[in-house]
Amino acid sequence: YYGHNPGTPDKAPQRLLKPMDFDSLKTGLITVKQDEATGKLSVRIPPLRSLTKKPKRLAPGHGACPGCGIFSGLETFFKGIEGDIVALYHTGCAMVTTTGYPYSSHKSTFIHNLFQNGAATLSGVVEMFWERKRRGELDGLGLKDDFTFVMVTGDGGMDIGMGPAIGAALRGHKMIIVEYDNEGYMNTGAQQSYSTPLGHRTSTSSIGKNQQGKVTQHKDTAQIMAATNIPYVFTGSEAYPQDLVKKAAKAQWYAQNEGLVYGKILIACPLNWMSEDKEGTNIVSLAVESCFFPLYEVEHGSTNITYNPEDKGKRVELSAWLKTMG
Repeated sequence: YYGHNPGTPDKAPQRLLKPMDFDSLKTGLITVKQDEATGKLSVRIPPLRSLTKKPKRLAPGHGACPGCGIFSGLETFFKGIEGDIVALYHTGCAMVTTTGYPYSSHKSTFIHNLFQNGAATLSGVVEMFWERKRRGELDGLGLKDDFTFVMVTGDGGMDIGMGPAIGAALRGHKMIIVEYDNEGYMNTGAQQSYSTPLGHRTSTSSIGKNQQGKVTQHKDTAQIMAATNIPYVFTGSEAYPQDLVKKAAKAQWYAQNEGLVYGKILIACPLNWMSEDKEGTNIVSLAVESCFFPLYEVEHGSTNITYNPEDKGKRVELSAWLKTMG
């Protein structure tokens, strides 16, 4: 192996994928414009089929469970981000399954840090970048555009790392925090998190005579982050990809021009939800249509429901969502 022992030349890690080409990442197909009079953003995205030409930010071959919704959700979000990113992943399912030593599924600049300090770490990277750019120290390096800095975390990371995340929000660093919420600490055995809903079964909230699942309500991280008065907060779902891509484009604009952005994407976990591997998209769609997980955005303190199932005639009972799980 390669590590503190040098190993042999024929065992050295080999590059399996070519680096991504900037021109394929900066398509120009997505436009975000700000109205000078009102300050409001208008976003235009093309038909989603045309965005399939953009390379995926994560390579195939990672170790996620069959039917895991993390990477389909994240890749849908990343379709709305133009150009290069620097991504920091908290410890969690997304990090562990993509970094099997000595290889990595990450095709963009990747940083890993622990549950509790990702927001603090990326804050420092962001400030370093903008300060070095101000000094002119990045001139001549061939950068075609500014990076977009993205911290990816699970709901467990937003439990343990909530303090630094709020600190980064209050300081207003130009970065995006995107939370994939599969409603538990799945990486370490499917224990309950504060995001786990009332009554949900996990390995630490049993169903039986003495306890009927989780006994407390779930933590609404989107509303907590909105209370820090950051410029943009959103919720999203891969079941509504146009909505998610448009919000990603807005998130990038705000993160490059104003300050910190927070987004929460509901993610299916067949392992803990005891659901069919193939049903993930349908299940998170029912979560939206039952109004358990509303799709909305908070832009400079103004809340806008971006998809109302009642208006579409698609409102379903909460039981329609719950019965898809074990």
